[in-house]
Amino acid sequence: MATPKPAKKRTAPARKTAAKLAPPAAAPRQAAAASLGSGRWESSRQFSDGAGRQLTFARYTPAPGPRAGMPVVVMLHGCRQTALAFARGTRMNQWADAGGFMVLYPQQSMTRQVQRCWRWFQPDALHGGAEADLIAALIRSEIARHGLDPERVYIAGLSAGAGMAALVALRHPSLIAAVAMHSGPVVGDAHSAASGIGTMRRGSLKPLLPLLEGVADPAVFRLGMPALILHGQLDPAVAPRNAKQLFEQFRALNDPRPEDVPMERVLGLGTDKAYRRVDLLRGRKTVLRLCEITRIEHAWSGGDASVKYHARGGPDASALVWRFFQGLRRTGAGQPEP
Repeated sequence: MATPKPAKKRTAPARKTAAKLAPPAAAPRQAAAASLGSGRWESSRQFSDGAGRQLTFARYTPAPGPRAGMPVVVMLHGCRQTALAFARGTRMNQWADAGGFMVLYPQQSMTRQVQRCWRWFQPDALHGGAEADLIAALIRSEIARHGLDPERVYIAGLSAGAGMAALVALRHPSLIAAVAMHSGPVVGDAHSAASGIGTMRRGSLKPLLPLLEGVADPAVFRLGMPALILHGQLDPAVAPRNAKQLFEQFRALNDPRPEDVPMERVLGLGTDKAYRRVDLLRGRKTVLRLCEITRIEHAWSGGDASVKYHARGGPDASALVWRFFQGLRRTGAGQPEP
């Protein structure tokens, strides 16, 4: 799922480690035929922060163009993916057309990580933490440039992108109103490429709350962080146990009370879209949701299957993500409110 940037002279064991951390290679597929939406697609944009660090990204603006107060959804691709492939595979731009929000697609540099994996497994300030801060700087720049709504900023990711989405949300809780993680690893367990493999295979063997404390801004424990977690139950790359542990981690962040009992439902039973949904509510507001998708492996559910790491089966994950985000906002320094 992710590996550190290799040295110029890589040993054979290092090459094996890199291969293990990314999802298994899939058979070649035909080019994606999905539209990028009816709005404006801008690829290969360049952002530089105050420290001179650079980040490539794509921007999608729904027709008829940017409007003051528009929400923004940030989409983080997985290993061996690009911003373009992720946009086509998830079809999030079509939901942006319907919902009237901007979409940003940051793209990992191959000079930082040879397989374009976001370095969730090295959450320190020099590696994964620095990448999370750079993405947050990009978001703030785009908010200022386009007059976007600072209270409706959302972030989602797949696989390594899910791990990075969690890092961005946890390190910048006053910026992010809610996070969605598809096929992602438990937060804070891995601190190297080797331990990242272990996390992917079996989740964490450590107490979960201290793992959060090791990577998060302490303010998140006061502000809370609404979260949507999606995971295929047949995932061979990231064990489904990770999703259950993510649920417990984010449950701890969202101020659990004894009377708040998760509500469970099974939807689409008997179809290829079946999934089990577990919701934690505050009043009428869902602040935490787990979707365990029955027949999906390591892929974005309900996407364009002609794009690698996207599955035709399962519920439309992009629809689930946007519908979850819609009811949440970050109001000043307080709790997200509907």
